[in-house]
Amino acid sequence: MRILFITHYYAPDSGAAANRLTQLAEALHARGHEVTVLTTMPHYPTGIIPDKYRGRFTFIEERNGVRVIQIWLWVTQSPKISRRLISQLSFMLTCAVRGMFVRRPDVIFIENQPIFTGVAGWFISKVKRRPYMLNVSDYWPEYLVVSGVVKEQSRIYQVFKGLANLTQRGAGGIVAMLDDLLKRIEHRLGTVKNGRVIHNGIDLKRFHPNVDASQFRQKYTLGNYRLVTFLGGLGPHIDLETMLEATKLVTGYDDVRFLFVGTGAQKNTLIEALQKPKFSHCLHIEWLGTDEIPAFWGATGIHFWALHDNELDKMRFQAKLYEALATGTPTVIAVDGLMSEVLAEHDMGLTVAPSDATGLANAIKMLLDDAELSQKIRDNARHYAETNLDFDKVVAAYEMMLKSALG
Repeated sequence: MRILFITHYYAPDSGAAANRLTQLAEALHARGHEVTVLTTMPHYPTGIIPDKYRGRFTFIEERNGVRVIQIWLWVTQSPKISRRLISQLSFMLTCAVRGMFVRRPDVIFIENQPIFTGVAGWFISKVKRRPYMLNVSDYWPEYLVVSGVVKEQSRIYQVFKGLANLTQRGAGGIVAMLDDLLKRIEHRLGTVKNGRVIHNGIDLKRFHPNVDASQFRQKYTLGNYRLVTFLGGLGPHIDLETMLEATKLVTGYDDVRFLFVGTGAQKNTLIEALQKPKFSHCLHIEWLGTDEIPAFWGATGIHFWALHDNELDKMRFQAKLYEALATGTPTVIAVDGLMSEVLAEHDMGLTVAPSDATGLANAIKMLLDDAELSQKIRDNARHYAETNLDFDKVVAAYEMMLKSALG
């Protein structure tokens, strides 16, 4: 098949979505398909387009057999969601224009988050008169309501909801990454005939429990400390206040350091907090390159984070948890919902109630003190990943859905 990928997220940008979609495109190429990608100029997470790409409308590269067409967009370093929406809108327009001139594909793969990329893909499918498969990886636009950006009754929310319905109704197939995502789509549209849930997968050869982290530790001056880490975007969904409070309560461990890796809306809040003496046992790295992520997990002894108490976060299964499971990393999360249920069912980590800083700290201390418990969690997590998260099976499922959309 000639497959056209349309996505806001792709390497050399970093982050879970870019990594996942890049690996999927390259894996489909490895299975004999011709893959072209329409994506943004590199800009995430810094909000800055590198010099190599700056000043161009498009920049075309071939990487690992995939033709990547990177297109200009207006970028911003502002954490304000209004600025980010403008940036996303700019890519919708430039992608739609450039997409009219790509070679006609057999089928189109559209990453539907953000919704404006989905609209650009829908337009290109009409121009090229080719079917598309929609990949739905997040709750959109529901997330805007939960995060307090808009009201459900507002006109702008209804517009976003209408755009989501437009792209989803026209799809030759819909893949949702969570069961509840597909249920929500069917609640709005009715039964989706060619809908399927395909959970995320992970490269088990790249992410495993024995990754060598010695160079990573040396580069970031981490010594031989036992590391309790956080990795991810510091967006409004992260309960940073609870996490910082928990770090203050983990005392008496001279060989332990907390390492925060992340940028986003709360980055400045984190940096200001870590300058205080009570956080002298905490470190911050703004971001890591994609090739450094396995070594990060190799250096991590415990991974932790906290989410706010709302309905959408209860249904999330965050991408970094796949990496933690594959590497057998004990995980502690302050969360209710899907992630806590899965971790508890398979004994792969510890969870506490949202906003419970004391409970979060106690769970971290339990793992620091109990080597047998930590090893049990490591073994269970890796076994679960090998059984349920094999990336090769995920690629085969996507290939089947693309063929089905093509008819």
